[in-house]
Formats: sequence, structure tokens, C-alpha cells
Amino acid sequence: MPVDDPQAYWSGRMAIQVLKHPPESMSASFELQGSAQKGELLMLSPIGTTLARLVWTPDWAQLTQGSQAVESSNLPTLVERLTGTELPIAALFEWLAGRPAQVPGWNADLSGHAQGRISAERLVPTPATAVRIVLDR
Repeated sequence: MPVDDPQAYWSGRMAIQVLKHPPESMSASFELQGSAQKGELLMLSPIGTTLARLVWTPDWAQLTQGSQAVESSNLPTLVERLTGTELPIAALFEWLAGRPAQVPGWNADLSGHAQGRISAERLVPTPATAVRIVLDR
């Protein structure tokens, strides 16, 4: 499945831990469609309620949480607002497709990709961050 395929789709559970002081963590089910250039991410509660919706194109992004929506021309800014940390968006799509992508400071473990498991850690720059993904099969 090409990462630039607008029909690319993944769903599962995601947990993000940011080792700030105090530490922050979030976990939710997710549905992700599209690519790093154009797509949509839904974050869902355990009972299926939409916690957040992030939609983006090459020059626009919108994050909706409840009745509040924030627009930006910068997708990474809204991803950080949603997750509490910077995430390597283009690399994340590569990792989901099972392909390694080198990102300074990040170490991705794709050894469990065939079983639907992906993990990545960032130690530099701080704060350290861990991302764990379990895909639905």
C-alpha cells in the first residue's frame, strides 16, 4: 500500500507517553486515512466517542475537539497540540506501511509489524517520547 495513496487506511489503538515533568500520556483508539500530505485522523474513546478529529491538506489543517476547532497552515503544530509532543508525521506513515524511515532522534521498532505492532521512541531532543501502536487486523 503506497503511503501517498489517498485511500490508505489504518485503525487500532495508540498510546503516547511524553516524559515531561510531570509526565503526560494519552491513549485512544484511532482511525487514520490518507497520507502525510492529505488525510484524516479520528481519535476515539473506548466507547467509540470521537475525542478529536484532525484533517489536513498540504497547506491547511484543522483540529476539532468537542465543539472547538482550531485551524492552522502547520500540521505539526496541531499534532503537538493534540498529543503533547512533536511527532514525525511522514515517518509515521512509512512505519504504518511497514517501511523503515530514519528520523533524527527517533528509533522505530517495526519487528512486530506483521503482528500489527509498532513502537517508536525519541530520546533527543527532550522530552523523551514513546509511541506504541497496535493495529486492528
